[in-house]
Amino acid sequence: MNDSLFIVVEGTDGSGKATQVDLLAKRLVEAGHKVALFDFPRYNEPSSHFVKEYLNGKYGSAESIGPYTGSMFYALDRYAASPSIRKALSDGCIVLANRFSGSNMAHQGTKFAHAEERRGFFIWLDNLEFQMLGVPRPTKSFVLRVPAETAQKLVDNKAKRSYTDKKRDIHEASLTHMQKSVEVYDDLCALFPKDFERVDCVRGGELMSVPQIHDLLWKSLQPMLPKVHKNQVGELVSVAPDSAQVTDTVGPLVVKNEFGHYEVTLAGKTFLDAVVTNSESNVYTFTDKISPITIAAAMARLSRRADDMRITILDEFASADAKKDEKLLQRVITAYGDDSVQQLVGQHIVVEGASNLLTKKLEWGRLAAYLEQSTRYIYFDQKDEKGKYKYYVPAYFAPAVAKKYVTTLDAIFELYSDMVHKLTDYVRSGSKVPKDEQDMAWQGATRAQACDAARAVLPVATKATVGVYASGQALENLIMSLLADDLPEARETGEKILVECRKVLGTFLERADKPDRGGATIAYRSNTRHKVAELAKSTLKQAHTGAKLDAVNLTDFYPKNELDIAADMLYEHTDKSLDDIREELAKLSISKKEAILTAYFGERLNRRHRPGRALEKVHYSWDLVCDYGIFRDLQRHRMVDDMEWQVLSPRLGFDSPELIEKAGLTEQFEKCFELSVDLYDYLQRKGLELEAQYATLLGHKMRWKVTYNAREAFHLHELRTTPQGHPGYRKLVLEMHQKLCEVHPMIGEAIKFVNKDEDPELTRLAAERYTQFKLSQIK
Repeated sequence: MNDSLFIVVEGTDGSGKATQVDLLAKRLVEAGHKVALFDFPRYNEPSSHFVKEYLNGKYGSAESIGPYTGSMFYALDRYAASPSIRKALSDGCIVLANRFSGSNMAHQGTKFAHAEERRGFFIWLDNLEFQMLGVPRPTKSFVLRVPAETAQKLVDNKAKRSYTDKKRDIHEASLTHMQKSVEVYDDLCALFPKDFERVDCVRGGELMSVPQIHDLLWKSLQPMLPKVHKNQVGELVSVAPDSAQVTDTVGPLVVKNEFGHYEVTLAGKTFLDAVVTNSESNVYTFTDKISPITIAAAMARLSRRADDMRITILDEFASADAKKDEKLLQRVITAYGDDSVQQLVGQHIVVEGASNLLTKKLEWGRLAAYLEQSTRYIYFDQKDEKGKYKYYVPAYFAPAVAKKYVTTLDAIFELYSDMVHKLTDYVRSGSKVPKDEQDMAWQGATRAQACDAARAVLPVATKATVGVYASGQALENLIMSLLADDLPEARETGEKILVECRKVLGTFLERADKPDRGGATIAYRSNTRHKVAELAKSTLKQAHTGAKLDAVNLTDFYPKNELDIAADMLYEHTDKSLDDIREELAKLSISKKEAILTAYFGERLNRRHRPGRALEKVHYSWDLVCDYGIFRDLQRHRMVDDMEWQVLSPRLGFDSPELIEKAGLTEQFEKCFELSVDLYDYLQRKGLELEAQYATLLGHKMRWKVTYNAREAFHLHELRTTPQGHPGYRKLVLEMHQKLCEVHPMIGEAIKFVNKDEDPELTRLAAERYTQFKLSQIK
């Protein structure tokens, strides 16, 4: 085939063929060549059935099976592989094979007593494979010559093989057979020097080292190699149909093109096809060919990296043997993740390119764990390979609507891109950190400041990657929720998730869309929501800009007296009923009840020290108004009761961050909101009320409500007010905490790490207390 090259490594069993093929492949890829690998017999393929039965002695001994019959077993396996070989050659690959027709000639040729009969067999076999069956003829077969005695010892060092449960197959078990096969290989090299080249692997009675043998092979192969163009990148192209195992890959899995975008190589595509259920769709899940710990590490990484997560896996995790590297997940979480990542070991789903409207619908349920790309650490200023900014465009928009939509959002993204870089420069230019201390952490912190301020102008249509971990039950609930939604993007995504998850969960999702089960549930949810919406519209007056806009309203709390919870705190430590405990506590003084609460709160040395579950009986209900970006952050808290939010609109206004004003970017900032309102009104006039939400910005205010218990208040209030947090949600949660303190002062005081960094002294003391605790256990 023109300049194509088909190289085979032959030799007796145990001569090191597989090792040398692997070394050649890696060296060829390093030199810039495309390489396709084949290994014969292909024991994982149906075409090798008769070979396996033969080698396991199912048809009798090797001697009892005639050479012509035995040859047919192997020839048919190569015949089945022929289309793949021809395709690889036509694609410009150098094809490397471990064994080919030469092995048939050598092993079956041992069954002839006379050399002339054997040569007649060679001619017959050559005609059978290359003429009748049309198997591609190798350019050259290199024969590794190792004495039979040495080769048989090397066979015994091999790992367990898939095709046999014996240490040696029927060929390897016979030293006489192996000695004869060495002689036949010598005969082939002498008779057909253009086709077979002998490589002596023993010098001075000693077996040469693997690198020495490789150098001999390379010197013989090098003159045959086609020229490599300047800057040509080599790669391993797997064309073997069997993908049951993900093996080590050779060559890059991703490369950057001239525009700086990552592209997946064919080797990367092969890897992905084995580890994800769909390497093309924006929705996929993972197969059991990639370890849960690697998936969890990649999930942790996605919040700080803007790429498609499949790119991240290929670029950072594909070469890692996560099963052996126990510290991989710990390293990644420490650098990029947070506590929620620890939940993400199990069945995962990824949705790429989800609008920020869809992300909240994906994260609605309580029974799953979620991660998405962060607007704090990623610039959304890059265009994709098609020259488009990262925002969602409904495919069903009429041409005129799509044009208006795209033109407006492009203008907003242009303004955002300009502002986010100017803000970064402004923050860094005003930094008081000495030049020699402006490390990666400083760069990340200053970038986060700029992103925090600029994210307010990102449209809700902005796309992100969402990672989800869920049980089969939670997945089914998520799918039905999406399929019942009015938003077309949600329904389309629900259908895709169902298709992909059925590939790995099978019967667990059988009921999701059956008319009498999932279908009925989907209809129930949709019909109920529509009827309630109609009643709300006919019963309530619509609020406009003059509506009450208090940012924080504590609408209800329980109990009215926080000391009433003392009975619940003692409950697990007695055998009395709750009523009996309350009756006895009613006789105690207030100070003694306060002592119970103080003891229950304990000596907290960091925000991760949370009191017990008796506090889950205490509840606070809030009606909140904040920008969508703040809601986006706080909505991720799962231990809540009645979180609900209203349809997004620009009617509640927006706030301008102080940093925007200081950097002199107020005009550009407000221009984004003007464009947003114009597009929102336009889409509403076109009857696209749901889709108009895509035009709102993350900085637009919205109304939502939530109820959570006091134990969750410890977590939420302390976590979301730390100095490293976004200034918007820090301010909101601080106000919520102040209102909590007004009604429950003891609980409020116990939530002591509000607006604080971790104290090194308290951290040291916590470690000391743990040591004392362990010593007390030993005593």
